[in-house]
Amino acid sequence: MKVLLTHRFFWPDTPPYATLLRAIGDQLAQQGHRVHVFASIPSYRADGNAAPRREQLGALSIRRVGVLRNEKSAAWRRGANVLIYCAALFLHILRTRPDVVTASTFPPVLAGWSASLAARICGARFVYHLQDIHPEVSQISGAAFGRGAIYRLLRLLDNQTLRRASAIVTLSPDMAKTLSNRGLGPLPIRIINNLALDQFGENRAAPEHLLKPAGVCRVIFAGNLGRFQNLSKLADGIARLFETNPQIELFFLGDGAAQHDLKSRWGKHPQVKFAPFLPFDQARDLIAGADVGLVSLERGIYRVAYPSKLLTYLGLGVPVLALVEPESHLARDLVASSVGVVPDTDHPERIAQALARLIAARPERRTVLKAHDRLANRDEILATWCHLIASLDTGAGLHPAPETS
Repeated sequence: MKVLLTHRFFWPDTPPYATLLRAIGDQLAQQGHRVHVFASIPSYRADGNAAPRREQLGALSIRRVGVLRNEKSAAWRRGANVLIYCAALFLHILRTRPDVVTASTFPPVLAGWSASLAARICGARFVYHLQDIHPEVSQISGAAFGRGAIYRLLRLLDNQTLRRASAIVTLSPDMAKTLSNRGLGPLPIRIINNLALDQFGENRAAPEHLLKPAGVCRVIFAGNLGRFQNLSKLADGIARLFETNPQIELFFLGDGAAQHDLKSRWGKHPQVKFAPFLPFDQARDLIAGADVGLVSLERGIYRVAYPSKLLTYLGLGVPVLALVEPESHLARDLVASSVGVVPDTDHPERIAQALARLIAARPERRTVLKAHDRLANRDEILATWCHLIASLDTGAGLHPAPETS
């Protein structure tokens, strides 16, 4: 079959999904599918020359559309790029007429809506791969798009996308339940977790000055320092151990909206270290060398997202402290595997106690790696994706319900 994988960013761009999509594409190509990819340039964190508009990457045929540069500098640029990408995506699907189209949730709502409508028009099957669920993410986090008429419009558009889908892939049972609670009736939902990040052959060394010093117990948060990740409480909890445990180091690797506040509070503390974003091939050794990996979500976010960094930590043999509701599947999977801890509340003292327990337990690396394979075995996940796509060709897969308003 002719399969078109789409996302705003694609390898060598640095968002986790950009790498995941290449892994899925390579596996589908090995199964004999003609795999095409539609994405955008410039790169997520590089200039516009980071990737060509057209490229043959092994068996994958890549097409990238140009967008405005420096989009993080102004909201109007971000909005313009959403429209440019989604319009180009819509036209590309109509022009190339694939058999199967996939889209994820960036840009939120509009990417899936555009791709699913174009797929319906040209008779293609549509796979909606939800890395998070919008607009519920905005509603839970208190963002502007989670209220009033804008929320209702986005919800309407996303419901149309769900009804057009031949398959809907979510990352956890919690996310699947959130979709089911929309009251749309039976939906073709499949739960397929993500993969740990892959370097794809690149191997640049981490900056030497960032490597963990001897005698240090490094507790690392690697990734986006977002405002909705409860990082302030996480840091407060870990800091409770500093005075009695001078060997503990809290290491933030990345950047984001919460970076300024975190640095204002902790930037001069001798046991807290900040490092800028690094591509995964450079960050890998820093993460693997840590003693504890940190996952943190604001309350309720587990219902609409599943942090990919959890699998990255476990895939590198690093045990995890997860600040997330204990009733979430993420928490239950982690605790049941004996490779992590979950505080029973987000009170700083409880966070400190949980971290102390994990450091004292010192799960072995091989135990953590086995837990990772149980939760997200790479071969099994890629085989599941291949089976899902193949089922859409044979008619065994679920097909869209009739579209309603």
